[in-house]
Amino acid sequence: MLKDKKILITYIFFGLFLTVFILGLKNISFTDNNWLSSIDMTQDLVSWYYFKNDVWRFPVGMNPNYGIDVGNSIVFTGAVPILAIVFKIFKFILPQDFHFFNIWYFLCFFLQSFVSFCIVKYFTKNSTYAFIASLFFLTSPVFITKLVTHMSLAAHWIILLSFFIEIVIKKKNKLIYWTLLITLSSLIHFSLTIIISIIFIIFSLDRLIVSKNIKYFFYEIFFSFSIVIFIMYVFGYFEIPVIDSLGYGYGYYKLNLASIINPQVFVPKGSFLWSNFLPPILVHAGESLEGFNYLGLGGILLLFILIFLVIFNYKKIIKTKLRPYLLISILFTIIALTNNISFSNISLIELELPKYIYGPLSLVRASGRLFWPVYYLIFIASIFVIYRRFSEKISISILSLLFFIQIIDISMGLKNIYNGNIFLEDPKKNDIFFWKRLDNQFDVLRSVHFNNNSFLLYKFRNVIINQNFQKTDLIRLARYNRKAASESRSNLVSLFNNKSFDNRTIYVIENENHLRNIKFLYKNKDVGFFFVNNTWVMVPGLKNEMSEKDIEKFENIGFSKLNLNEKKILNFKDNNSVFGLGWSHNMGSDGIWSEGNMSTILFNFNNYNKKKYIVKIKVRSISTKKNESLNFQIFFNNKIKKRYSLKNIDELNNHLITFEVKEGKLSNGNHLINFLINNPISPLEKYQSPDGRKLGILLESIELAEII
Repeated sequence: MLKDKKILITYIFFGLFLTVFILGLKNISFTDNNWLSSIDMTQDLVSWYYFKNDVWRFPVGMNPNYGIDVGNSIVFTGAVPILAIVFKIFKFILPQDFHFFNIWYFLCFFLQSFVSFCIVKYFTKNSTYAFIASLFFLTSPVFITKLVTHMSLAAHWIILLSFFIEIVIKKKNKLIYWTLLITLSSLIHFSLTIIISIIFIIFSLDRLIVSKNIKYFFYEIFFSFSIVIFIMYVFGYFEIPVIDSLGYGYGYYKLNLASIINPQVFVPKGSFLWSNFLPPILVHAGESLEGFNYLGLGGILLLFILIFLVIFNYKKIIKTKLRPYLLISILFTIIALTNNISFSNISLIELELPKYIYGPLSLVRASGRLFWPVYYLIFIASIFVIYRRFSEKISISILSLLFFIQIIDISMGLKNIYNGNIFLEDPKKNDIFFWKRLDNQFDVLRSVHFNNNSFLLYKFRNVIINQNFQKTDLIRLARYNRKAASESRSNLVSLFNNKSFDNRTIYVIENENHLRNIKFLYKNKDVGFFFVNNTWVMVPGLKNEMSEKDIEKFENIGFSKLNLNEKKILNFKDNNSVFGLGWSHNMGSDGIWSEGNMSTILFNFNNYNKKKYIVKIKVRSISTKKNESLNFQIFFNNKIKKRYSLKNIDELNNHLITFEVKEGKLSNGNHLINFLINNPISPLEKYQSPDGRKLGILLESIELAEII
């Protein structure tokens, strides 16, 4: 018993030491958040603050003030939901700016080392050997990298616990432990839930093969996932539609065949190497972010030893007890590699996946993470094989030598993260006097064009934290209600086109096209425009508070010109174009989609003479249901020009929308074209994709010509 206490105290000490080693003493405080300054950590911190400061709701994870209209729960951020919920209970005694992320660091270090020790100790019965083995898991480059970049995903001890259950726990208790573990994973990060669920199903299938008891197999699956789904409901997983859980990235954020020997990793501060000996290997960005799985030189040698010993004992691999681990290794590696298999920057295999396969795989969009069980099985299996093949003293010596090689190799990476070196500097507190004079006047900070991956969150990090806005939609969420987001953007465009505003809301305008449109709409309204944090913000009621510098800069914002006989190609990324509010991207290609009911084109024309003109708008596509028409009207300077009811784009002559402008109606100055779409429809509603944007017409170009 005394010996067990000493082991526990040892790993508690390790947890504390490594927490201080990485964070540095300056970042240990529970109220200092300066080190939480990367985009991922900013997301975690801000979402935690909004969750903590909100009232209790049901589901208990609801966090509606972080995102406003799009539906949100604390489970969709990296703020470690289980700790967020626990500490929210005690918020009445906690400091206003309290956070628990340094506690999470300690827990991850402690559990990563202690659980790995317990696994090795169980099958070796040797504490010394198990202790040395645990150091490989504790200093794992992939574990520590996730801890300093995407904290909730550093709970790799959850994966180790899944193997612990199968190795150590008696059969009659396994189901309870599995259910608790999958539930716990769902309260940390959904990616871990996917991993643990697949591992559980594989072990259950293996038990079915052995026992032939199909009733118990279905009982296991039903019992476990019924409870897990209920807990997920209670904590807010279904605050967004299930279809919106699908995300982009499968086939991009993936494993490279060279990942286990590639020591280079990309982090918010840049890239660095984890190895003193191995050079970086060229891989694409997605593979260096989520596909990073460097074993370390000692880990690579462990893998070579494992392969060598297995080759000469291959018959043992087909034994029943090893079968599920082999299946886990094969299945997770295949999923992690995806349908686009590469070695370094060389593409080896590229397969086109059917939509019904790609859809479910989009749940694991960052598929490189799914190699983690294989990563740790390499450690476990090689450590086990060494102990079984050699005497106690020799196996301890071999493992000690390999860890010595490992720590010398990865000391390069440890040096890069030591004492908070890995963390970005806190964003500058620009224009602090501007924000201070607005204290308590405004409740909401929101974007003119909602984006679920807004860089504005990072740019306005300190403003959001320090100004105590009750709500914001400057957020970063991988999963959100896409339909609600589209409706939110559309409603805001309608508000602006009616020249209205919420007088308790500050609006951030990141896009210059939107800025020109809003300038046009609010030129005679009591609205102030201020250039703060290198971004324009629109503040109701403060027009007279604009400085001379703001006024001069705002007046110099010119409208994009449309020259005679010039075909203007439209692209959503073009920040100096003629389109204004109510448009959306075309998946990175040329063209802009109308989104919602109102979309605007605003241009300047200075070639005036008393002639007739024709406006030609090239349409690339329209969004309609089968056998239904898209109904819309076109207005020029608020006068209706055309009405359309189209079932197919081919109903347009040459795919062109055209209308004439009479003599004298196209003077020098600014002109407005409005598209009023009566029945926009999303690809989601047409069962084409998870895209929830309410789309109408896809414009390719606009041209102005004289009528001769």
